[in-house]
Amino acid sequence: MKTLCILLLSVFLSPFNTPQDLNKAAGNWEGTLALPGGQSLKIVFHVMNKDGELSATMDSPDQNAFGLKMDEATFKDNTIKMTMNQIQGTYEGTLKDGKFIGKWSQSGQSFDLNLTRIKKTGDS
Repeated sequence: MKTLCILLLSVFLSPFNTPQDLNKAAGNWEGTLALPGGQSLKIVFHVMNKDGELSATMDSPDQNAFGLKMDEATFKDNTIKMTMNQIQGTYEGTLKDGKFIGKWSQSGQSFDLNLTRIKKTGDS
């Protein structure tokens, strides 16, 4: 009985995200990667909150790549983390003043990528 009480207490006291917390991350977010050689690459993430679970897709319009599924999307302590295993890519950013300040990492390289919320075409 004592073990059950401790287990229940730890569940209730452990930090977890409410649906409202996840809604802070949900939406359409865009930013621009500054690449070596003065090149840039626009990136758009579409983050969805369905039944308390985040999912995301990524667009790279400059490369004509759209709807690339992210394998993982989490949001905890105002930090979003999204990964795409196929290309060994990860985005991690902290929500500050309505923007995600973060980095895109891929194949051992890391680039600043700050995201601002945008409206998707057709959104009201």
